[in-house]
Formats: sequence, C-alpha cells, structure tokens
Amino acid sequence: MSLAGKNVVFVGGLGFIAYEACKYLMNNDLASLFVFDVLDKPEAIKALQEINPKTKVYYTKFDITNKESIKQSLADVISKVQHIDALINGAGILTDPNVELTMNINLIGLINTTLEALPLMDKNKQGRGGVIVNIASVLGLEPCPPAAVYCASKFGVVGFSRSLGDPFYYEHTGVAVVTFCPGLTDTPLKNNIGSKYTFDYSKEIGEKLNSSKTQKPEVCGAHLAQAIELMDNGAIYISNQGTLTKVKPSVYWEPTY
Repeated sequence: MSLAGKNVVFVGGLGFIAYEACKYLMNNDLASLFVFDVLDKPEAIKALQEINPKTKVYYTKFDITNKESIKQSLADVISKVQHIDALINGAGILTDPNVELTMNINLIGLINTTLEALPLMDKNKQGRGGVIVNIASVLGLEPCPPAAVYCASKFGVVGFSRSLGDPFYYEHTGVAVVTFCPGLTDTPLKNNIGSKYTFDYSKEIGEKLNSSKTQKPEVCGAHLAQAIELMDNGAIYISNQGTLTKVKPSVYWEPTY
C-alpha cells in the first residue's frame, strides 16, 4: 500500500523504535500523522513536522488504559480527516513486578484500541480499508524466563493479531492486520530485562540476556515502516540484528469439521 495521501495513527509514537518509524513515514508524503502518546514532547513533534511540511502532524495525549480516552482520541481523528488508513499499536512497557499495568498497556489497551478503530476503517462501515500493525516482540514468539509477564502479554498480542488477520475478516473489512516483532533493540525497555524481572530467581538470567547483542532503534524503525507499507494481511515479521524476516508459524492444531 502506498502511504502517500494516507492518514496514519501511531499509538506510542514517541517511543524509541516508534519515533524512528515515524521519521521514515514522514518521507512518504502522508496526508496526516497522528501521534498518540502519554508522553508530551513538543520538540519531537516539531522535528517530525520539519521533515515534511506537507504532512500535517497532530499530537494527542493518550491514555491507552482508559477506554474513553481511546474512543475520544480516535473520534477526534475522524472529525479532522474523516478516515484512518493505518493504525500502528506501539505502546508498551517491560516491568514484570507490575502485572496489571503490563497487561493493561501491552495487551488490553492494544485490543481495545484495535476494536475501537476497526469499524472506523472497515470498508463496509465507516472506512475505506487499510492496515493495522500491532507491535509484539520476539518474546511473543519464544519464551523468556526473566520477563515472563511481559512475554505473556506479547504472546497475547501475537495470538490476537493472527486471529484478526484471518482472510475471512480481511475479505469483509479490507483491513489487513500485521504483527511486528522486534528483536532485542537498544532501548530503555530492553534494559529493564536486567532490573524489572519477574522474581528473584530471574536476576541472573535477566542480566545475562540484557548483555546480549542488540540492534539500533533506527534499523528496527525502518523495518517497521516497511512492514506497514507491505500491508501483508496475517503476516508476522521479525526485525532482528538488522534483518527483516517473515515468519511462517508452526501449526499444532486445526479444527475437524
């Protein structure tokens, strides 16, 4: 999908990987970019706008744990530009001792945002189709003992996204659903593996994992922008060590009719 002339909503758009992706997206002649984030960074928004003055950049202070905030923020987008063509769900934290907050931000908030946005994008309802990209993690594909809670939330994102990426839904809505899984990337979130681990036994393996090789957020952000443009319904992509790879999931069970 060419993003030229399209309206993009980026949830958590001021995070490290997300912000790098936003910078790439600004070179695609978007009609508009809506940055939803709990952080308020006027200089970052200004810098995005300066990349391409033709694309209008909007900032919305956003609480992903609040359903009313989600509803009002998306309604504001529709009131301003009429359509949402791409939604990227990028809000996330890694702080395993806080189970409820981890689940509310990483999984429940993502689900609520997706379900609120879908009717607005559905070609048979208020929208014109498009793409939703949910940011999971390689730790949503493989277990991670020192970050078990984070891992659980990201496995949930992968399962939710794969389910909505079923061709049956796409035929009805015209909205592709894509899962993007960053590998270990040089961000503060990654560093939490060595300090905000699941419980005391996790400390040693958390510190070991935290010292493993990473990639730069600029590289991962470029891969994310590429995944958005590909609009490959049902696809799962891994961005790891500078390489973007499409994943073919293993099938362990199928219903018998």
